[in-house]
Parts: sequence; C-alpha cells; structure tokens
Amino acid sequence: MMQADARRTLLLIAAVCIAPVIAGYLLFWFWKPAAGANYGELLQPAQWQPGRLVDYKGAAVDPAGLRGRWLMVYANRADCDEACRRALWTMRQVRTAQGKEMDRVERVWLVTDAAAPDPDLLAQHPGLRVLNASALVGAAGRIEVVDPLGNRMMRYPAQPEPKRMIRDFQRILKYSRTG
Repeated sequence: MMQADARRTLLLIAAVCIAPVIAGYLLFWFWKPAAGANYGELLQPAQWQPGRLVDYKGAAVDPAGLRGRWLMVYANRADCDEACRRALWTMRQVRTAQGKEMDRVERVWLVTDAAAPDPDLLAQHPGLRVLNASALVGAAGRIEVVDPLGNRMMRYPAQPEPKRMIRDFQRILKYSRTG
C-alpha cells in the first residue's frame, strides 16, 4: 500500500514536470497565432531608395544624411488634403509621445510633385523635414517606417490609429540598439 502511494506520487511529479514541455511542443508545431504584436504591416527588408532628393527650397539633400535615426516617411503631393494633414498630425503626435526618446525619430514628408507646400501648414509642424522626391519607392499616402540603417521595415494603414502607432514605436525604441 505504501509503495503504491509512493509510485503514484512519483508519477504525479513527473507528469507535472513533463506536461509543460509537451504542451510547448504541441503549441509550437500545431498552433499559430492569428496576428503579431505590432500594428503596422511588416515589410520584407529592402533598402529605402527615395531617388534624388531636394528640400522644398531646391537644395540637394544626401539620403545618407537621413541615416542614423528612425524615420517616419509620408509621401504625398504638396497640396495637402485632409488625409495628408491627418497623417502629418499623427506623425507629430507619435514622435512627441516618445518623450525622451523622441530625438531618435525623425519625420519626413516626401512631396511627390514640384509644388511648394503651404507655409502655414509647415508652421504647424516644426522639425518636419520636407523633401521633394523625383522617384519614389513606397506607398504614397501611407506612413512608412525606415530603420536607422536605411531599410524600409513597416507600413501603416492609410488612416492609422495614433495610439497603436505609439505602442509600436515604444516597442521599437525600447528594443533597438541602433538610432
């Protein structure tokens, strides 16, 4: 009788120790989560090649000078409609919400035509880099993230939710050693 109780106890302890290992293997091989933790759509790593860049005043800008920081890039025409204004506002809010880490993030508006942006709009967004792009790789009208090494890595929906973008950037800046 005593030997049966000891054997049962030993088997119970073994089962308790082995069960998490078996459950882990089963979850790894047979259960795939529906979505990741990030809000933005992850892109295949690709070098960001905006083409020839000049600022909106016509001075040439070296794309290599933009490296070293996380970039939020938005491409649109100079005649900024309501969706464009909302995207620029969202980029400003996301950057400001990073607090002491906000210096690691830079906002870039790629103007895809030859027109000059509205000066009143630019006054509302201090620190926004406005560049004219002759050739653009990426989705116009959507905010994209470029890492400090110059790789496009994430794209947000046409009308992103700022709170979810803020969480993405907090996570990126927390775990990134670059930029």
